[in-house]
Amino acid sequence: MLKAINLLLTVATGTQAWSYNPDTSSTASITVNAFEKYQTMIGGGCSGAFGIACQQFGSAGLSPPNQDLVTQTLFDENIGGLSIVRNGIGSSLNDSFGMGSILPVCPPTPDGPFEYAALGTNTCQLNLTKAAMKYNPDIFVYADAWSAPGCMKTVGTDDNGGLICGVRGSNCSADWRQAYADYLVEYVRLYQKEGINISMLGAYNELDFNPVTYASMESDGFQAKDFLEVLYPSVKKAFPDLKVAMLRCYWCEAGEDGAV
Repeated sequence: MLKAINLLLTVATGTQAWSYNPDTSSTASITVNAFEKYQTMIGGGCSGAFGIACQQFGSAGLSPPNQDLVTQTLFDENIGGLSIVRNGIGSSLNDSFGMGSILPVCPPTPDGPFEYAALGTNTCQLNLTKAAMKYNPDIFVYADAWSAPGCMKTVGTDDNGGLICGVRGSNCSADWRQAYADYLVEYVRLYQKEGINISMLGAYNELDFNPVTYASMESDGFQAKDFLEVLYPSVKKAFPDLKVAMLRCYWCEAGEDGAV
């Protein structure tokens, strides 16, 4: 639970400056109970998105023995001890992050046809996840999208922000919310075919840092609710144990299973 600290700011009349004069004459006694639990951390982790994982797996000349050494250093519980891998879900074949997409061609309508492609290496993120599991079989895999494919958004591209068509304020000719939900679920299904269970699925990234020129998407809390009403039941129908992370932004707090 977050507690706001209210600061009384005294504005100097007739000027642009402000002053704050703390009262230092009072004292306070503060007791901290280290056994009181408020929020449990899942763990710490890293990401191989944006093609970074490919550098670990040879694109920058790292030898196979050293590739394994890096993985061990990161994920062995007796060394780095990382327990989370965050994988980026691409939004186009040539998205600005180089993460690719499982949907090479955007369909003309939300009814399809949807011709999904094989996962491949998911720009080496799949390789990283498999390698991490060698040292931590219980690795927590968080798959997160920066944007929906362009055809599902108000701006028509996966970059430059925009809204998912179908949420309030989008004013699109068609509702693409279910199509985007199915897209995310298919990504999870493709990883499952590789023997990897995604632990948590996210549909957004940095919602209040848009529009930007790279793969991105905007939403306020109400619009996120509009999509969550479609995404959550779609995810739970396909993967009952899969957690849903709804928001990730600079000034937001989000909990698991879509709790905003």
